[in-house]
Amino acid sequence: MQTRVIYIPGLGDHYDGFRKFTLKWWRLLGVRATHVPITWYDGGDFEQKMGLVTQAIEAHRAERIVVIGESAGGALALHAATIPNVSRVITLCGVASRTTPISSYLEKRAPALVAAARTIPDVSSYDIHSVRAYIDPVVGANYNRAKGAKVHTLPLIGHFIPIVFCLTILAPLMVTIAKKSKT
Repeated sequence: MQTRVIYIPGLGDHYDGFRKFTLKWWRLLGVRATHVPITWYDGGDFEQKMGLVTQAIEAHRAERIVVIGESAGGALALHAATIPNVSRVITLCGVASRTTPISSYLEKRAPALVAAARTIPDVSSYDIHSVRAYIDPVVGANYNRAKGAKVHTLPLIGHFIPIVFCLTILAPLMVTIAKKSKT
């Protein structure tokens, strides 16, 4: 069965062109990827953002679905874990804890992020993988590992650079995690 990656971006909507471009190349590695533009700063609420994710998943229900949530998108991805036809969720330097600190500035600009993070469901019984940097100053180690997740720590420091690496140079690693059967 064909694996379909549903990719949920983090903040920084202006990077969506780069994300879409790199994800197109993943088909050479054996997966099709669908980028779901979240537009975090448009004032939309959590339900509207989650609706976009659900709609993307439903559009590909005949395929094996793997949801990847980057940074802020990790919180939405963990909500998607509870959707019946989602096989696996991968957080990429992602918000994975209800207690993740969120600045008051972001609370005002991206209220959907706050709602998504504060209501992350218990996903310990789902197939979750957390890909994280060795040191991430944006989403720290206490907040970027979902409960019960298999953790993959990259020998990288930072937040932006590990995400760029995982979309490009380390794409084979991400695709391997996405395609691998549950262990």
